[in-house]
This record gives sequence, structure tokens and C-alpha cells, in this order.
Amino acid sequence: MIKIAMQTRWFWKNWSIDYRVIWYGLIALFVASILFLWAGYIQGPDAVTDWMVFHQQETRESVSHAFSLGNFEISIPIESYLTFSYFNGSVIHPNVNASIFFLIGLVLCTVLLLTLITTLERFWYFASMALFILFMVSMRLEVLRLFELPGRVIPIVIISVFALVSFYFNSLRPTTFFITRLLTFSILTILLALGIYFFAGVEYPFLHMAVTGYMPGLILSVIFILMIAHEIPASFVYVTSSGTATSKSLRHFFIISVVYMVNLVLAYMHEKKLIDWDFIYINFFLLLTLSALLGIWGFRHRENLYDNILPFNPSGAYLIVALGCVTFLTGGLLLGNHNDPAVKIIRDVIIFSHIGYGGIFLIYIISNFMLMMAENLNAWKVLYKPSRMPYFTFRFAGLIATLAFVFYSNWKEYAYHAMSGFYNHLGDLYELMDKQTIAEAYYQQGRSYGFQNNRSNYTLAQLEVGKNNLKKAYNHYNLANGIRPTEYSLANEGNLFLAERRTFESVASFTNALQKFPGSGPLENNLGFAYSKIHKLDSALFYFDAARNNTVSKETAEANVIALIGKEYLPVQSDSLLLQFKATSLLTIGNALAVASLQQQSFNHKIDPLAQKELDIASATLLNNYLAHNLKTLDTVTLQRAEEIIADSINADYQEALKATLAQAYYHQNNVSKAFSIMGELGYLSEIMQGKFNYIAGLWALEQGSPELAITSFNFAVQHNYKEARLYNVLALAEAQQFSEALEEADSLILHANTNIREIGKQLKKILNPSVDVASFNDLEKYQFCRYRVSVKDTLLFERIVQSFGDNAYKATVLAEMAERQLDFNSVIKAVDYLNQAMSLTISDVNLANKLNHTKLKLLAALGELDQLEEEISAVTFSRKQSLEKLLYESLLHERNGDVAKARAGFSLLAHYNPFFEEGIIAAARFFSNQEPDEFTAYSILAEAVQINTTSYRLWMAYTKEASRMGFDNYAAVALEEAEALKKRR
Repeated sequence: MIKIAMQTRWFWKNWSIDYRVIWYGLIALFVASILFLWAGYIQGPDAVTDWMVFHQQETRESVSHAFSLGNFEISIPIESYLTFSYFNGSVIHPNVNASIFFLIGLVLCTVLLLTLITTLERFWYFASMALFILFMVSMRLEVLRLFELPGRVIPIVIISVFALVSFYFNSLRPTTFFITRLLTFSILTILLALGIYFFAGVEYPFLHMAVTGYMPGLILSVIFILMIAHEIPASFVYVTSSGTATSKSLRHFFIISVVYMVNLVLAYMHEKKLIDWDFIYINFFLLLTLSALLGIWGFRHRENLYDNILPFNPSGAYLIVALGCVTFLTGGLLLGNHNDPAVKIIRDVIIFSHIGYGGIFLIYIISNFMLMMAENLNAWKVLYKPSRMPYFTFRFAGLIATLAFVFYSNWKEYAYHAMSGFYNHLGDLYELMDKQTIAEAYYQQGRSYGFQNNRSNYTLAQLEVGKNNLKKAYNHYNLANGIRPTEYSLANEGNLFLAERRTFESVASFTNALQKFPGSGPLENNLGFAYSKIHKLDSALFYFDAARNNTVSKETAEANVIALIGKEYLPVQSDSLLLQFKATSLLTIGNALAVASLQQQSFNHKIDPLAQKELDIASATLLNNYLAHNLKTLDTVTLQRAEEIIADSINADYQEALKATLAQAYYHQNNVSKAFSIMGELGYLSEIMQGKFNYIAGLWALEQGSPELAITSFNFAVQHNYKEARLYNVLALAEAQQFSEALEEADSLILHANTNIREIGKQLKKILNPSVDVASFNDLEKYQFCRYRVSVKDTLLFERIVQSFGDNAYKATVLAEMAERQLDFNSVIKAVDYLNQAMSLTISDVNLANKLNHTKLKLLAALGELDQLEEEISAVTFSRKQSLEKLLYESLLHERNGDVAKARAGFSLLAHYNPFFEEGIIAAARFFSNQEPDEFTAYSILAEAVQINTTSYRLWMAYTKEASRMGFDNYAAVALEEAEALKKRR
């Protein structure tokens, strides 16, 4: 008994070795085909579509630093970037691998089936060959344009060769071994494949064949499904009646069968949207897989019904498995390309046939074997030897029942869906060939036949978005989402609303999408993003948090959470949140840095912003925000490495924003020349941000004491109406003592919408008015009058006004400022006098006292009082901003002490870092003039400085002296004229 059972189950064990080798290869293909189908099913739309993460950046300003200009406190802005991200479905990427695997499997099965045909008797041979020729004709080999020959000459030759060889084996050499026949057809097929590969007149010839093989594969799949549709209830007969331990086989059979049929009916009703219960429905492809596996043994069991045509061993086995391979390969092709109209045909045929044939099979059992099963006899042994209802009647009635479902569901739809699937494949082929116009036409055909199919409409919607035809894109997405939506098509529809700023409609769209795909991370993230647009913080955070539970959307959602915190200024420590998230995403860390900058938080998360040399949106944002947050602590090496990355041409898309932040970093390193150079280049080249870059350059120029340069920059910023450029332009004009222009511009401030700016405008007009009564001014107004209206030559007027101050702080400030102005014009004695007066006053302002001490150090350095300078310097604190000043004093002392190497290092840096730090430039030039009298080093230092700082009297005088020493008398004369003109203006 055991031996018989083994022979029944492992029927191939007794075959000859050549048949078994073929069988094992065929079974391997069968298993691979099943896995191919399930891989396509599991992947779903992911096989041809993926998520693209789109980014939307919002700039948020923080304060780079602030400085005082007279009685005005001015802040210099710096931008950090908060990056929100959302998911969008990509364009369709045709699954070429699926098409090639389908074609290979189809050809292998065809070769095997052709070999089987040669073994048939004469009538069945000719009938089968007619079907084979029909199959070859349907492959439309003429489209390959072999050897560039038009028409059907080559296809006819190919078909004739295969037909003649098959006839030879069938009629002339019928004793030829099966393996020999198979190898012969295989060699012919390989030769044909080589001919196609080398001599086809079209691109992607094998993909053309995969497209033409779609329809034959679909037809064979339908035939196979109908053949095996009853195998599961047939297996119930085997399970319930083949044993001897039970006396209730009939009852058990009917219970199992009824449960099975009820589940099929429920699955059908769910598929047709008749019910939507919270129920686990039968998977249609699981039905197909189980039926196919059972069908191998089932086909063997009913050998008595077809043994007059061919024996099961091995021909019948080869036939049923080859048809199964074609079915699973076709299903894998359709699922792997998300060709949903064609997949619908397969799905419906599976459920229709299983209900139709399954129900009729129950009648077949009742009619023929109910009494046997009631008496506990083994009905399985005689299952296909009916006594009342013939097997043909069962097959015919099952076909009628199946067709009833087809006709009830409108049979024309299936013909249309088949054509729609074909045109989708054809569209994919021409998309690969980069013939988009033709591809679009085929997709339109696919949409026409399968009106609401997702595949055609999704592709057409993407094409319309590319053309900016959003209305048509909406229409296609509506159709795509009507019956068989995907996460991608639903997300893209919602994103269209976002693109048109129809945020409330996008919220509704994403909410509806989540009802269809609950738990979809990308859709939850997009809904959170939509809520963030309308400042629904609780809802946005809720959906972002939900999206964090999905691996696809986790990093994106976490980045969005932190971006939302920054956008809404929620009081959360950003680096602590990174630890909680265990975040490694550059975008998340970049957003956290922005939050730290905006909320002035420390940031202790370890990162390397320079690790990625080729920047993307995430790494570029991280680098920018890192530079912005660490402006005051960055070292020269880090900035140089950052500049190398930013300057690389592969990062051109991010250079403008990054260079602006890099310039600010250089400025904070006191490398003012480099900062102005970068910002000046940006201001000149930028089309959109010219106002912003000139605005910052203007503020820097004001801070460096060059109002004339500031006016030039602010003129551009005013033209672009950038922020408070008009206000600062008025201040720059006043600082430059261009009173008529300043008064004219001040009039515009009085009309400004901002109340504070209007008041400043009124105050400046009062001070700058030619006819003023200084005696009536309060201390603030006197201070402003001295700053703007009193020149360095008006010492008598200045000294008279100084005596009228009641507030020592104002008095000391105005004396210190006049001391510096006198020093700027080399009036050192006057400068010392005014500083001494200031320092003799009693003041409580620590910052003012520190300012006076620094002015004293400048004067000591100018007078060459290095011993006293060395004594005083230890009592004065230097900020990072004043590091060049400290370096100057240290270099002077090194020079005095004979430490030339250290002095040279210091002066080399002072020579080029800040052309507005005249003391450093002049001292460096003097040092190199003494050290290298025959070289042009000192001259080059001064020439470079006056090119940038064109309004420094001291620099022009120093340049005059050096140019004269080097023998450039003409240059010296021009420079002296420039210096004298400056002195007259001031």
C-alpha cells in the first residue's frame, strides 16, 4: 500500500532519466513562475512606481549678530532652512525584468508544447499544429523587421521551418527520442533568438515580443484556470473518502464544501463592492496557486478521460505544468507591471470559474457519488468514472455557469480590459524607446478601452502634470482612483491640491485616501504636512507621529516634526528630540540645527556636515544650518573645507544659499575681505536675491565704518524693496554726511507703514535740517547732531556742544567717537585730548568703559607707546570680534621684542583679513616695508586695501607714501588728491 501511494504521489519516479531531467527542469520553472507571480502580487504598484520625496523649504531668520551705529542697534540677519518633506508617486518605470522573464518562460513552454505536439496521433497533431501556427501568428514577428525586410516573408519562413521540422518528427521519423526532438526545437529557437538579437530592425526586439506574447499568454491562462477550477472541491473528496477511519465522509464533504463555497461567494461579493465587512476574504491568487498544485495530480487522476489523445506519463504531466507555467508567468507579468485592467481579467476568471465549476462539481458529486459516500465507500477512486451525470456535462455546465458571471458583469468589459492591458504594455515599450508622443497615444488608447483603469490614467496624469495641465491631471487622477486606487495615485491627487494652495481640499483628499489605505505612512505624512499648512498643530503632529511607525515614512515624518517645531516656535530642545528619535537622517538633523539657531539653543549632537562631497537637499541644508548655528566657533580649516565642497560645480544648485552663509561665517572670523568678496559676487550674479545680498553687504559696510560703500549696496537693496533697506540707506547717507540726499530719503521714512520707522524719519529730518537750534536739543539729539553734522574740522563747535551735555554717558560717547574720527585723519594729538576728556568722566556703563579702553589702545599703538600698550593690554578684554585688534598689538610687541617670525605671521594675516581695519593694514605695510624694502609686498597690501576701502584717509595717505617710495609718483599724486578730497568732505 505504501509503495502504491508513493507511486501515485511521486509518479515521475519510474520515468526514464531523460524524461525526469526535463520534468525537474519544468518543475523548477513552475516553482519559479509561482514565485514570480507572488513577487508581483506582494510588490503591487511598487514594482513599477516608487516614492519620490519632495521637499518644501521655509527660510527662517535669526540674528547673526548685532552692532551699534550711534544710538541705533542694528541686527544682521542670517537664514536657516526648515525643510518639510512629502511623498509623491514617481512616474511609471516599466518592469523590463518581468517582461524578459515572462518571454523566456513563454518560449520554453512553447518549445516543450511543440515537442509534445509531434508525439500526437495524426488528427490531434494537425489540430494542435493549427493552434501552434495561430500562436506564432499572434506573436506578430513581422513587427521585428528582421533583416529590414517588410511584410510577413520572414515570419512565414520561421513558421514554416518549425512546422516542417515538427512534421518530420511526427510523420517521417516518429521513433525519434523525445529529448532529441526537444533539443532540435531548442536549437532552432536559440538560432531564432540570435537572429532577432543581431538583425532586428527595432529597438528592444525582445520587449516587442513580450508585448505580442501578452495576448496568447492571457488566453492560455484563462484556459488553464478553467481546467483546474474544480480541483479544490475534488481534493475534498479525496480527503473525506479515501480513508477508512470515518463513517461520515458525506457529511464532512458537504460541510467543507459549503464553507468553501460560502467563502467564495463572500469573496466575489466583496470584489464587486456588494459588501465591505471586516472579514478575511479568500485571496484569489492563493486559490489559483492551490488549484494549480492540486491540478497536477488531478489531471493525472482523470487520465482515463484523455488517454486516447496522449498519456499522462509524461506528456500529460508536461502539458498541465507547462500551461500552469504560462499562467503564472502571465500573472507575474501583469502584476509586475501593475497592469490592473488585465489583472482584473485574471482575478475575475479565477473567482467566476471557482464558483461556477465548484458549484457544478458539487452537483456532479451528488448526482454520481452521494450514495457511495453515504456508505463510506471511496468515491475518489472512481471520481472520473461517473454513473449518471457525465464528466462532459459537468465541464459544459461549469463553463455555462462561469460565462453567466461574465455576461452578468458585461462581457464586453473583459474584451476592453484585455485591449487596455495590451495598449498599456505597448505604451511602456514606447516610453522605454523615448518616443513619448507615441507612448501617450497608446496610453490614451488604454484609457479608452479601460476607462477607469489606474495604470493608463496614472501615467497620463503624470504626463499632464509635466505639461502643467493640472485640470486634465485632476481628471485622470479622479479616474485612476475611481475603482482601483493606489497609494501613489491618491497621494499625487492630494499633492495637486497642495500645489495650487487648495489646502483644505488636500486635507479632505488625504483623509479619504487614508480611509482606503489605513496605516499608509506616506499618506499619513502628507496629511500631517497639509495640516501644518493651515497651522493645525495637534492634527499635524498626530499624523506625523503615526507616519513614524512606518519604515518608509519614518525619517521623513521625524524631519517634519522638527520642522514644524521650528516653524511654530514650539519650546522643545532639538538635540534631545534627536536622541529620542535616534535620528540619523541628515534632513532631520539639519532641521534640528535650524531649531537650535532660531531658539538660541545649544546643540550637542555629534555630526560631520562635511562628510558628503556631492550635496543633495538634505546634506546642503545640514551644511547651511550647521554654519549658521556655529558662526562664532568655526575654525579656518573647517571653513576652507566647506568652501571647497560648496565651490564644486556638482553642487551648483546649492551654491547661492550656501555661499551667503559661508560669507557670514568668514565675517565672524574677521576675514572681512573674504566675506565681502563672496557677498559682492552673489549680489552681482543673483537675479532673485540681489536685494538680500546687497542688504547684508550694506549692513557690514556700516559696521566697518564705510557708509559710502554701504550706500552703494543699499541702493540695490532699495530697488528690490528689501526689508528696512530704505531706513539704513538714510542712516548711511547721514553717516557719510550727504545731507541733502539723506533729507530727501528721510521724507520717504515719514510715509512708512511702520510707526517706529516713521518716528526715526522725523527725528533724522530734525537733526539733518540745515536750520537748527542745537541749544534746544536734548542730549540724544545733540549726540546725533555731533555724529552727523559736526565734521572733524569743526572742533570749536564740537567743544561748545560737548559742554552742554547733561548726561556723562552721552558726553563720553561723543568724545570717544570724535577721538576716533580725529585719529582717522591722523590728528593724533586732538584724538588724545578728546579721549582723555572722555576717560576723566564718571560713567557706569561697562560697555562704554570698555570702548574707551580700546580707543586708548589704538592711540597708544598709533603713538608707538608700546611699553604702555603692553601694560594696558592685559587689563582689557577682547571679544572674538576684536581678535584682529588684539593680534595687531601682539604683533607690534613681537616686532619690538625681535620675534620676527611671530610678528610676520601676525602681520601677514592683518594684511589681508580686513581692509577696514586701517591700523592693521598700515602696520602690516610698514612691517613688510621695513623687512622687505625692495619687494612690492607693502605696496600690494595697501593697493589691495584702497581698492575696497576707498574712503579711508589714513589708507590713502599710507598708500601715497609707499607709492612714492617705490617710485610710482603718478600713483602717489592721484592718491594724495583722493586723500585731500576726503578730508575736505569730512
